[in-house]
Amino acid sequence: MDKAVPSPALPQSYSRRKALLIAALLAPGAGLVASLVAVMIMGVLYFALGAPAPITLFGDYVLKHLDVDTFVRLLITFGVNAKKTPLGLALLGMIAVGTALSWLYAALVRVPLPASSVRPGKREGLTALGFAVGMTLIATLLFWNELARNQFGLPFGWAVLITILSLLIDFSLYGLTLCLAYRLLLPRQSQPDRPTVAQKRRQLLARSGVATLALGAGAASFGLIQRYLQDYTSYDGTKTWPHNDMVAPITPNDQHYVVTQNTVDPTPNLALWRLEIGGLVHTPGTYTYEEVQKLPSISRAITLECIANGIGDHLISTAIWQGVLLRTVLERHGGAQKTARFVAFSSVDGYVISLPLDEVLAVDALLAWRMNGAELPARHGYPLRVLVPGRYGEENPKWVTRVHLTDHFVQGLYSSQGWYNGPLHTISRIDHPRGQLISGQTVEIGGIAFAGNRGIQRVEVSTDGGGSWQQANLDQPLSPDSWRFWRLPWHPTQPGKYTLVARATDGTGETQTNQQQGTVPNGATGYHQIIVNVE
Repeated sequence: MDKAVPSPALPQSYSRRKALLIAALLAPGAGLVASLVAVMIMGVLYFALGAPAPITLFGDYVLKHLDVDTFVRLLITFGVNAKKTPLGLALLGMIAVGTALSWLYAALVRVPLPASSVRPGKREGLTALGFAVGMTLIATLLFWNELARNQFGLPFGWAVLITILSLLIDFSLYGLTLCLAYRLLLPRQSQPDRPTVAQKRRQLLARSGVATLALGAGAASFGLIQRYLQDYTSYDGTKTWPHNDMVAPITPNDQHYVVTQNTVDPTPNLALWRLEIGGLVHTPGTYTYEEVQKLPSISRAITLECIANGIGDHLISTAIWQGVLLRTVLERHGGAQKTARFVAFSSVDGYVISLPLDEVLAVDALLAWRMNGAELPARHGYPLRVLVPGRYGEENPKWVTRVHLTDHFVQGLYSSQGWYNGPLHTISRIDHPRGQLISGQTVEIGGIAFAGNRGIQRVEVSTDGGGSWQQANLDQPLSPDSWRFWRLPWHPTQPGKYTLVARATDGTGETQTNQQQGTVPNGATGYHQIIVNVE
């Protein structure tokens, strides 16, 4: 009789507890690798397609759902890093969520341990696909109002499509990496017909490959983030400071105040950018940059003031803007339909401002492409920005790509947070004199006053803290929409400390209020005053 040949021992399955423990320990490793790959891919998509990263969309979404007081508290808390720190925290949060999702993945695929192969099964593939599609759908629905953002200035519809496609690519590669990395990290069944040492070496190489991928993706992500931050908007909050206590009537472009919501401002590509005129107009249409410049244009001095401009502060500047009247553009498209009540301006960075259409047309709003005789600078909204006289700077959007007429108010960042949405307040500011003065000598008190398109009718100055007032002399305004310079000769006869105060009356005859109010959320009000010493 032939001798019986013992059959190889069947592989032993792990106990349920041991299998769960191993899956719980190894899944986060795969999730971390997949998250780092996703971060790397979102950087590549940003530089290749101008697509916003998921953390950027999340940040835009969160900002719109903060009330103004919380927003300001966060700005104060983060200080000079008010943009970089939240961005970094959001990035870490994304990696943490991507890592934690690996536990859900492991629970859904339920791979028997030890695994029989390094190749994912059908269940794992479908689960990874489900993750990709599900995450894309959730992001699309949650961030729907933020999807039109594009760094290169793609038209509104194309920007939405590219953003959704980029989300799908990013999440698909996350799911694929999670699926493969998890399989490679799992312990495998022993093969009786292969040397044990060789099997352990193969397992070590597989896990080393996962670790190498993690290091590579992490290094690439770090490099992409560093490249991204090279264009950081460090100029945000730039003010227009007087020189020798005097302000130039026309602010040079490089000295004009700048405020931006972006960590990195957009860089529209003229080959892609379009101006879209749509909504409740009779004939919608689009323009290239070249076509925009051929429209009938005018040049006008318009002063811009930020809503964050405190009493006596310098977030206010004046430039000569060249562009086409919004009224002219709408007339070329058959005018507004009867139901149109608001105009919504959309920018390539996702910023949206909505204003009453009648008011915007009444102040001759301008779509400008030149500033002080030069091409519109990037930080001031190249290739096109909107100028709405009488409104704070936040309602004069930059990088505009769409003008949309609607029958309802469209919420944007600042309106969602609860910032003031109305005509700017009348202000006056004392720019000189400063420092020590000498009694018996005549000195000029001077500064600016501004009330938007209402103009300035009168400026009064007090040298005794508001006890008595003298009317100042007014220079001719550059335009009905610009600041106005004023001056008053003063001859102090006695040494001492003097409180100088200024107040302005706008073109309607209304004098600015003396009620002191901070900038948040309704814009600053009150008289500007300075103290001078006379020897």
